[in-house]
Amino acid sequence: MCEILAVHWPSPKPFRNLLSWANKIEHYGLGSFGWGVAWLDGERVGCHRFPGRLRVDPALKGAMLEVRSTHFLVHFRRPNKLSTVQLADTQPFRDEAKQFVFCHNGSFTREPELRPWYASRLQGKADSEVGFRMLEDVLASGRAAGDAVSELHSVLGGRANIGFLSAAGELLVFNAYPQNRMWRFRSGDAELACTELHSSDSSLFTLVFPEAAERRQVGGVEAVAVGVGL
Repeated sequence: MCEILAVHWPSPKPFRNLLSWANKIEHYGLGSFGWGVAWLDGERVGCHRFPGRLRVDPALKGAMLEVRSTHFLVHFRRPNKLSTVQLADTQPFRDEAKQFVFCHNGSFTREPELRPWYASRLQGKADSEVGFRMLEDVLASGRAAGDAVSELHSVLGGRANIGFLSAAGELLVFNAYPQNRMWRFRSGDAELACTELHSSDSSLFTLVFPEAAERRQVGGVEAVAVGVGL
């Protein structure tokens, strides 16, 4: 029952510019059990994670607010199993080379079956990390990021919203979760994608993004790029 927010600006902006949106998503959504954000940081992907609520994260009283990037990917967590509320399960997950991050909303049907294949590389207990490790392997095989995200869901199954950001500037979203649809839209000069707060009554736009223009639902079984035009 997590929420995902992807933001692209044509020129670098500080994280504080999206903080109001993030606070509202956490307040109205269900993701109050950890949050994280990733951004482009030179030739790598920067990442910050906190296992509690965004509004009590001490990092948001300091330098984190001034982190500047054209790309941000934010995840708000509400796990299916509360026993997984810990830093190791807080998203986004980032690879050791800091070349990409992955975040997930939903549940992977085949995770229990496939978890043993990745057991030696797992740090937490959540099904999302199994998806992250699988994606890591698919990308290492040379698959394009969009194809890799779609293949991941095809193999693991279940309901899934996925966010992906690479050091190359690929900001992708994937929606296969009918009960928490993902939308693309504009706000000023920003292009965004966001899950709908597990609320199918347009509350995402009435409560968080009333100014949103060019609203379009993300659909199908392909990953969609954010920041390349609607």
